[in-house]
Amino acid sequence: MAAGGADFCLTSVTHYLTARAQSGVLPARFVSVVVRRSPMSAFVPADSALAVPADLAGRRLGAPEQSRLVKEFRAAMAALGLAQPELVPLDYGLAPAAMARREVDMVCDFVDLLPRIRRQAGVAVRAVPLGLDVYSSGLVAADRLPDELVSRMRAAVSAALEAQRRDPEAGLDELARRYPDADPLEALEGWSLAEPNIFTGPAPGSADAGTWARTITHLAAAHGLPAPEPDTVFRRELVDVATK
Repeated sequence: MAAGGADFCLTSVTHYLTARAQSGVLPARFVSVVVRRSPMSAFVPADSALAVPADLAGRRLGAPEQSRLVKEFRAAMAALGLAQPELVPLDYGLAPAAMARREVDMVCDFVDLLPRIRRQAGVAVRAVPLGLDVYSSGLVAADRLPDELVSRMRAAVSAALEAQRRDPEAGLDELARRYPDADPLEALEGWSLAEPNIFTGPAPGSADAGTWARTITHLAAAHGLPAPEPDTVFRRELVDVATK
């Protein structure tokens, strides 16, 4: 986008902040929020006694040592005032099976990944969401685009989210055409798990400056990145309009 090869993109706040740290100020900013609450979760065997975030304190977490997911999981635990888990270094793809063998107590990932983790574990699993009130992903627009065009794109993304909520099966045929190995039932389950973090009460796509500031501070600290000034991360004029 910065080079002019695209006008919009959907991405995570973490990816955006990483790009900012690598490239300096980018001529592109968030203009809409898609996932409004952190989807970071622990996953445990379905028969585990671990049920709420406080139960996870000090437990064995199977994951790669340098995993970005682990960094965000640790940061979320700290934000909740909970003791850190004991990290057991494991390959990302092998950790769920180790959890099934009770070699670790949990793995971590975004909540909509539960179907894949269950498949990798080979046992029934459930999520223990951490529920942190920070933004996760959204729509980024190049600064060169006028507000009127950006507002139309914001409205289109919001309408698409609402349409998906009304008819979760919409688009499954296209998914199967593009990704023939994808399991449509897992896709529907993943959407149902992601949906509560997208529709949290405020209008889809809207944002507020306070949550943006908290999000930037939290994720930058989690990954050891500089925390840019909020006005350089999102278009404040559009946020202000959306929250009036």
